[in-house]
Amino acid sequence: MFSNTYKKLKKMKILIPSVVACAFMLLSISCSKTKDVTVDPPPPSPTDSTIAPNNFTFATSKTVNIDVRLLTNDDKPIPGVLVNVYGTDTASKDGPVFTAVSDINGYIRGSVDLPAYMDTFYVDPSYIGLISYAKAYVTGQNLTCTIGGSSGFSGNILKANKADESDYHHSNTFFPVFTGPNFTQSISYSYLGGYDNSGRPNNLVTPSDVVSAQLLSFLNASLPEQRPVPTYHPDYLTGSAETNLNITALSDVWITFVSEGAGYQNSLGFYTYPTNTPPASVNDIGEVKIAIPNASLSGSGGNMRSGDKILLGRIPAGTSIGFVIFQNAWNGGTRLVNTSATKFFADDNLNANEDANHKRHTVLLYDDINELFVIGFEDLTRSTGGSDDDFNDLLFYATSNPVEAISRENVNPVDQPVDTDNDGVNDTYDKFPTDPERAYIQYYPSESNWGTLNFEDLWPSVGDYDLNDLVLGYRYKYINNGLNKTVEMYGEYAVRAVGASFQNGFGVQLPILPSKISSITGQKTNGNMITKSSNGTEAGQTYAVFIPFDNTKAIFPDAGIINTYAGAAKRYGDTTRVFIRFTTPLTAAELGSAPYNPFLIADQKRGYEVHLPGQKPTSLANTQLFKTGQDKTNPNANVYYLSTKNWPYAMSYAETFNYPIESKGIDKAYSKFLDWARSGGVSFPDWYTDKSGYRESAFIYH
Repeated sequence: MFSNTYKKLKKMKILIPSVVACAFMLLSISCSKTKDVTVDPPPPSPTDSTIAPNNFTFATSKTVNIDVRLLTNDDKPIPGVLVNVYGTDTASKDGPVFTAVSDINGYIRGSVDLPAYMDTFYVDPSYIGLISYAKAYVTGQNLTCTIGGSSGFSGNILKANKADESDYHHSNTFFPVFTGPNFTQSISYSYLGGYDNSGRPNNLVTPSDVVSAQLLSFLNASLPEQRPVPTYHPDYLTGSAETNLNITALSDVWITFVSEGAGYQNSLGFYTYPTNTPPASVNDIGEVKIAIPNASLSGSGGNMRSGDKILLGRIPAGTSIGFVIFQNAWNGGTRLVNTSATKFFADDNLNANEDANHKRHTVLLYDDINELFVIGFEDLTRSTGGSDDDFNDLLFYATSNPVEAISRENVNPVDQPVDTDNDGVNDTYDKFPTDPERAYIQYYPSESNWGTLNFEDLWPSVGDYDLNDLVLGYRYKYINNGLNKTVEMYGEYAVRAVGASFQNGFGVQLPILPSKISSITGQKTNGNMITKSSNGTEAGQTYAVFIPFDNTKAIFPDAGIINTYAGAAKRYGDTTRVFIRFTTPLTAAELGSAPYNPFLIADQKRGYEVHLPGQKPTSLANTQLFKTGQDKTNPNANVYYLSTKNWPYAMSYAETFNYPIESKGIDKAYSKFLDWARSGGVSFPDWYTDKSGYRESAFIYH
């Protein structure tokens, strides 16, 4: 996976023009290729024996089938949610490897090719009411899980430890009282009730509340993930906006936990005071009752479930209820709340650790359809700039009996979702909110990373197996609609190395008919080798084929060997950008998975196609070359593009690959390559990573 900095384009070798040098190369039978050299070099060690099981395709990636369902806490589907799957937990750095919108039944389904050594991923709906960045594991080739539902999550999800999560099935009760050492001794802290080992209260109301898909849509429209409230809803933060519950009639008051979007294990408390006499300082509060010792979702460092409901008590008229969040205060070892932790109160003036412009840490909203008050907290210090200001780090709602017992004066209403283009994706998550044909963008391998292809160009003969005759980075960008169908795609191809004197081209075959494509632009085909149809596809092909470039000299016009000799100046060329528009949107199954069927066209001879092992040739390949030289292609046995000793002529990686320098075989540069190949990909699936003992650094181009 590769950022733009990985567009370190390809290095070509500078041809040695002298007759003496050419003679020397022939005598030494070097693997440097020139058009005049027709003698095939003897295969390097270890080609004296078969290096891999028959039909091994040398795939460094595996297809992961993704099947994720989103459910409310009463097991109803949640449609229209944009879900990202990440390969690491550093989402902001690497970007998602898969993106889709949940369908009417709450499912996202698809497949993606990912590095074979990866077995855990992070599924992130970024949706209030559901756990974020759920760590999921692959079984076989399947990632199957449910996020939400009555249990909070199920399937291939691993519980996350934000800190030290204790056994959450065991229940104990604790009722200690503390004083806050950073306040006066007049402040006391007590627990509203008992709780289990993970800090989930024992005094929950049964049955729990149903948190409907409708309510979740309201909450996500009002306080969506990573949407700063000061930017998108400054009215929530005005001085006149109420932040506390003001009780106007004797009533029972409950709070219902909905969600948390925090990296911390926060605790929630509350305090009361006469409505007309708000606390001027923390000293005026007297007592804080801890209602939720660990306000973390099950599967996300705690044991809370959406819908968990707690009775705060019977509250008399003229009383106000303020809430306070204890930042990262739950201690999984002691199973107690650290009352000395940083606190943020619903009353702005009590937040002395913030400057005047950032004292607000609570948002209070009213939902008149469901007759409840929504409370959202921001749990990070805002004045230092470390907060995302989305005010959903802890989100719950309050209800009362009678329902009208809580004042609505100066309480802002919740937003209801808007879908301007009626494509099933709300404007909050729609990248193209006014375009019904487009809804979101997906990348492969990811937005910031690139895949790698590398080729040997002497097929059907064998070469030096440095696999650097053509090395290129690739990345695809898809514009999808609300039904997860692809409307158009962009292919980016950055030549990183040219380790040959052949003038090679590069093509890609898609598993669709040419008629499925409306237009292709951006191809660099300046010679006479390629004939294109009116839509930009290559003419005469059964399946859609496009040629990003027909000659590496279109990238490096005045160069020979590029970026394969250690110590030579590194060169960079332009990235080829191809844009493909489809006649009708395509499903993921129709379009298939990147890198599709890429191939090298050797030395301006159109029929000389070099494909990845196991990939079939296009209609224009010269199949008479099969089983000549050292090629063992046998279509009847479904064997393609392997040598007689089972060496590959091309390889693909779903991330950046550091290729060998000139004339150093890949087995010499990577000490685990042969172990991996001989095992059929079972051993050392990460053979090309930078682990200790895996690389011979001097043989790798840097």
